[in-house]
Amino acid sequence: MFGELLRHELRARTWSALALGLVIALMGVFVFALTSGLSQAIADMTRSFPQALTAFIGGGSAGGYAVGELFNLIAPAAMVGYAVVVGGSTIAREEEKGTMSMLSAQPVARSSIVASKALALLASLVGAAVLLWVGVSVSSAGYGIGLDLGGLTAICIHLLALAVAFGAIAVALGGLTGNPGLSIGTAGVLAVASYASNAMLPLAKLTDWARLSPWHYFAGSNPLSNGVDGWHLLVLGLIAAVACAAAFVGFNRRDLKG
Repeated sequence: MFGELLRHELRARTWSALALGLVIALMGVFVFALTSGLSQAIADMTRSFPQALTAFIGGGSAGGYAVGELFNLIAPAAMVGYAVVVGGSTIAREEEKGTMSMLSAQPVARSSIVASKALALLASLVGAAVLLWVGVSVSSAGYGIGLDLGGLTAICIHLLALAVAFGAIAVALGGLTGNPGLSIGTAGVLAVASYASNAMLPLAKLTDWARLSPWHYFAGSNPLSNGVDGWHLLVLGLIAAVACAAAFVGFNRRDLKG
C-alpha cells in the first residue's frame, strides 16, 4: 500500500516539479544573458561597497553579480517557496477537502501517509535542483560566465538541503495543525524572517547572530567558491530530521478533521 501511495504522490508532483526546475533554469539563462555584457561595469560599480553589502547583493560570488543574484535570491526563493507551499498543503489540504478520512480508512499506517508525501516532496525538489544545475551549467558555458562546475554542484546541493529543511518544517506544521493556510503562512514567515536576518545582521556587524538562521548554512560557507560544507549540510539535515519527526508524531496523535 505504501508503494501505491508513493507512486500517487510522485505523479501528483511531477508536473509542478518539472515546471519549477524549468522556470529557475530559464531564469538563470535570462539573468546570464542580460548581464553577461555588463559584468565589468557592475564589478566597477560595486568595488567600493562594504564587503557585507557586496555579499548581500551577490557581487562577491564566483561568476559575479549575475550568479550571485541567481543563487542568493531567485533560485532560493523559488525552491523554498515551492517547498513551503507543497509541504504545508500536502497533508493539511486533504483534511480541508475531506479526503483524509478516505485515505486513513485504507489499510495503511499514518506514518506511511506522512512518509509517502515527504518522499514525494523530496523527489520533486531533487528533480528541480538537477534541472537548475543543467540549465545553469549550459548557460554558463554559452555566455562565457566561466562558472566552476564543482562550485555549481556544491551550491545546488546546499540549495536542495535548504529547501528540504523548510519543506520539512511546512510538512510538520501541516501534520500538527491540519490547517494548510496556517502551515504555509507560518513556514513562509519563518523562511522570510530567517532570510532577512541572515542578510541584514552582517550589515549591522552582528554576524554571529546570523548563524541562528538556516540560510546561513545554505550560503554562509560560500559553496560556489569553497565547495560543499559537510557541517552546514548536517545542520540543515538535522533541521529536516527534527521537523519530519514532529510531523510523524503530531499526525499520529491528532484527531483528523476529514
